[in-house]
Amino acid sequence: MTINFNIHQAVSLTTINQPKTQIAPQQQVTDTDAKIEAEAEAEAEPEAIAAFTGEAQKSSPYSALLNPEGFDFSNMSINEFKGIVDAVRKLESDTQRASGNTESLRGTFWGDVMDVKGSLEGINFQNRGFSSSDKIDITAFFELGVKEAQQMRKEHPRSFSKVVGYARSSLSTVEKLTSESFIKEYQAKAVEFLKSQDTPLIKTQA
Repeated sequence: MTINFNIHQAVSLTTINQPKTQIAPQQQVTDTDAKIEAEAEAEAEPEAIAAFTGEAQKSSPYSALLNPEGFDFSNMSINEFKGIVDAVRKLESDTQRASGNTESLRGTFWGDVMDVKGSLEGINFQNRGFSSSDKIDITAFFELGVKEAQQMRKEHPRSFSKVVGYARSSLSTVEKLTSESFIKEYQAKAVEFLKSQDTPLIKTQA
């Protein structure tokens, strides 16, 4: 079940999680086969992407990324998403550290990922109308964050002009993190890195 977000009263939620239109039985349809096919597509459950089919350590810092059931980002809790973000951030940090590169990840794409992680930590769930364990549409949540920021900028242009840019950046980062190509790339990277390590890495924060 997908949660509707109650973030800002001035923001319209009609484009997010809009209920499917019910068609009355008495309505006449000229192309019945096309109608049935269209309804079947609309009602189809989203399929999980990037199901991990390889072999890897059952217990590793990247287990949230190596999920044999795949990922349905349209029906995922904030807690689950944070676990994935943590796994890919730690993998990037660990591989960089193992290569001898001690430079900060700030100023790179991973700086943006850390900002997304920070925004997840700062969610006030009481005001949002759902909990960290409720299933939501992750991308829709960040899309709504952009709409909220845009509305606040209309009301207070000077105070919230940078907030819109930040919200858009977060959405762009999340869209990349939730893409199948990205997940598969980092699953392969995790497997190769685990194979290269003779001893478990000490858990560190990216």
